[in-house]
Amino acid sequence: MSRRGFFKLIGKSIARAAAEFTYEVAKPDKNFTRPPGSGTEEEFLSLCKKCGKCVEACPSGILEKISDMNPIVFETPVMNFENGRCERCYLCIEACPSGALSKENLNKYRYVAKLLKDRCVAFQDIFCQSCYWSCPKMDKAITLKDFAYPEFHPEECLGCGSCLNACPTNPKSIEIVKVEGKKHRS
Repeated sequence: MSRRGFFKLIGKSIARAAAEFTYEVAKPDKNFTRPPGSGTEEEFLSLCKKCGKCVEACPSGILEKISDMNPIVFETPVMNFENGRCERCYLCIEACPSGALSKENLNKYRYVAKLLKDRCVAFQDIFCQSCYWSCPKMDKAITLKDFAYPEFHPEECLGCGSCLNACPTNPKSIEIVKVEGKKHRS
């Protein structure tokens, strides 16, 4: 190896180490609910161009850009279920020019609702059935035990966020989590 080649190799190694260190230091410490059709967080962040076309295409208005000052996630799209529910129209996927959102990923990952019983008022003997009545798959994705306590069934969940939107607690008693597996067949 020539002297020039050696220093070139050293320079590339140092640059790569610096980039990896910077990423690890600035890596987001939050979990974000990305639009449908997103892959892993790392894949999504490497492909997303922050163009906002998916946000503009969303008819329900639940997609918005992150205003967090972390440069890695700044202006990337997330689902905010305070604004409504995902209609599962997938117009966001069609609008995405970078491939950060793809229909192939719908067969790999999906979102499901997860109940946090320690926050849920129904488990504190306060009457509430908001999540149950808001669910488009009532009596399948969410059932009631003893007509009072919600039970979530992820295998039936559409991941639309209706239950999260309807939940009256603060912080919410429901979170939407990404799981591996094919999308639910309506």
